[in-house]
Amino acid sequence: MGRIHLHIHGKLKDSSLKALAESYQARLQNAGISVHVHNDELPKYLSKLESMNGQLFLLDERGVTFTSVDFSKKVQSWTLQAHDTHVAIGPAEGWSNLGQHLPRISLSEMTFPHEFAAVLFLEQLYRAFQIIKGTSYHKA
Repeated sequence: MGRIHLHIHGKLKDSSLKALAESYQARLQNAGISVHVHNDELPKYLSKLESMNGQLFLLDERGVTFTSVDFSKKVQSWTLQAHDTHVAIGPAEGWSNLGQHLPRISLSEMTFPHEFAAVLFLEQLYRAFQIIKGTSYHKA
């Protein structure tokens, strides 16, 4: 069964966003989700990510967008695979021109601060698992 790893560049400094992220991490505790914080310079961070086993997606405004229901199907497929899935959030400045060959996922065509993007992605992961379970959390 594949695990999902969220990689964040730098610790969340905003205390409100950090509290929200920790809340969603706690809710996802039994779902096989792990969060990793990296402090390396961008090229080294990306190199580390590319050396990990499994598939890698960069979170980027230019990536593919999903509805929450479609994303839940994607998440379910990731958990059924034999390998892990890694999703990486870049630094505040974005990915620059690095990693152009890697697939990208977008939360929106809008730009968000990377700390806020981390919280939004964790919420969407939680929502995906609730959709998969059939709970009333996702009301749309």
